[in-house]
Amino acid sequence: MASSTKQHKTETKSSTRIAAGLILGLACFAAVLTGGIFVGQTIGEALSTLQTISPVQVDPLR
Repeated sequence: MASSTKQHKTETKSSTRIAAGLILGLACFAAVLTGGIFVGQTIGEALSTLQTISPVQVDPLR
């Protein structure tokens, strides 16, 4: 009977570790996704700003 209780505790610890790993993995995935969206928008804004700026005339003597 003691081995059954010990096995149950081991299974519970294993399940807890699996659940914690899944939660941590999903949190990291969400952080990467959010960061990617933020950086993508920032790059898009920077590119649109560059397109609206008129090019500077080049001095041929320089």
